[in-house]
Amino acid sequence: MRPPAPTWLIQHGLNRSNIDAVHTGDCWAAARSGRCRPATREQALDALRRQVPPCVHCRPDTALGRLD
Repeated sequence: MRPPAPTWLIQHGLNRSNIDAVHTGDCWAAARSGRCRPATREQALDALRRQVPPCVHCRPDTALGRLD
């Protein structure tokens, strides 16, 4: 049985120490990148607070209620 799909994803850079973007779990762009890891809601919010850009396709900042 498969585990449930993650609600939030964090996309890492090529060296895995940089965070490139935050995505929703069903984002098609995240699926194509192959560099995303599951994240909790708190981790996604923390990344956005640290100025990690949200994906322009799935807009996780809007889904998280963070519009500033």
